[in-house]
Amino acid sequence: MKLRDLTSALYRPMISGDLNTEISGLAYDSRKVKPGVIFAAIRGVKTDGHDFISQALISGASAILAETAPPSLSATPWIHVPDARAALAKLASNFFQDPSSQMLVGAVTGTNGKTTTACLLHHLLNAAYIRCGLIGTLHYDLGGEIREATHTTPDSLELQELLAAMLANGCRAVAMEASSHALHQHRIDGVKVNAAIFTNLTQDHLDYHGTMEEYFAQKAKLFEATAAQPDAKLIINADDKWGRRLISQYENHPGLRRYGFSMGSEYHASDARCETTGSTFELEHKGRSFLVRVPLIGMFNVYNSLAAIAAAHSMGCNFRESVTSMSKAPQVPGRMERITERERFQVFVDYAHTPDGLINALSSARALRPSRIITVFGCGGDRDRTKRPLMARAVEEGSDISILTSDNPRSEDPKQIMEDARKGYAKSSYTLIEDRRQAILAAIKNASDGDLVLIAGKGHETYQEIMGVKHPFDDRKIARGYLNQRKEEWR
Repeated sequence: MKLRDLTSALYRPMISGDLNTEISGLAYDSRKVKPGVIFAAIRGVKTDGHDFISQALISGASAILAETAPPSLSATPWIHVPDARAALAKLASNFFQDPSSQMLVGAVTGTNGKTTTACLLHHLLNAAYIRCGLIGTLHYDLGGEIREATHTTPDSLELQELLAAMLANGCRAVAMEASSHALHQHRIDGVKVNAAIFTNLTQDHLDYHGTMEEYFAQKAKLFEATAAQPDAKLIINADDKWGRRLISQYENHPGLRRYGFSMGSEYHASDARCETTGSTFELEHKGRSFLVRVPLIGMFNVYNSLAAIAAAHSMGCNFRESVTSMSKAPQVPGRMERITERERFQVFVDYAHTPDGLINALSSARALRPSRIITVFGCGGDRDRTKRPLMARAVEEGSDISILTSDNPRSEDPKQIMEDARKGYAKSSYTLIEDRRQAILAAIKNASDGDLVLIAGKGHETYQEIMGVKHPFDDRKIARGYLNQRKEEWR
């Protein structure tokens, strides 16, 4: 592809050099540069790509994309733009032949529920014989080919490459998570979204965004971009206060679709019931009522199911068939994942790592009417410190026994993280066990008949990150191992 054609997607860039230069690739890592490649100088949190332009030129870069003007003697074509991240997203889409325009794209954003909603949407689309890819926290499904997820929403260059691979594999749709970081960093700018889904907004990522208003503003960008697409659908939780703010911004948009228990929602739920094997609720749409069964527990999964059904319907799936298919939805790894089967007490592993996430998980656990709830949780390092005491308070209020432990301390001292969280306790009836393995063991050892053990924070993760090193660690495997030991005791 010639440089002239590739840069046609940009709005009035300042380009110097030969526009007929042949381009065979893009890179924002100077180590991946070779002749034929455009090097994009991206400003990051820790490094600035502009510092590596000279290295890219030595490696033979055929063009430079930067936020600075070219040096006076530069012979290499130079693309001067105000925002290199935004420009790279458009270049990447152009380079991979705009794959999202040839598929249906459902993008989910919000604090909690993104992963489950995206997985449920993926399931419903596939069940409707609309072959669907998946991009999110768990993994990337390229239409039968599974890749490990590097980010919830990958960088624009990788994202466009994934979309192109899905298209080549016969995918007609993609369900993807859209994180606030990705929206802020323009990773999704080159993606044409058909259905934007908003789950909720609660405190998280304030270490990055600073305030809830700014956090919301980044989430809202997905809807601003989607609303401009022909026949776009905006699927918003009408029961969430931030969702209602979003609804007020688009109340005259023809594609607005509300879901929730609020009257007036186009997808209206009622009579929700949760049991150990799943949840049921009545779903009313356009005067028709359907009983929905989903093999996931918790009121929050009722909302996730509502969002997925609404999105699938907006993307062309038969409504009645989606309701039927929901009963066959797979377990989402690490999302209120039941570890026990016929043991004397129950053990669940959940990804809850925010105050609201813990409140939701614990209220779902309490709805199962256990004798006691024993909760193991920790707080992640290098993340919003202000939510740590709020997490402890949520666990104290929702549990009978609370065990505070380490999560992913990353570069922080686990003891300091636990001390930050400990300040949220109003009583002294909690236990501190820094070693997460020992904390899980203590919870299972203390569990009696009829109890419920909730292991929160890491969910599907198979590692624990300590001082930049990821050590193998899976809450589910460790819990199953200790449960097997208890089974020996019961025999």
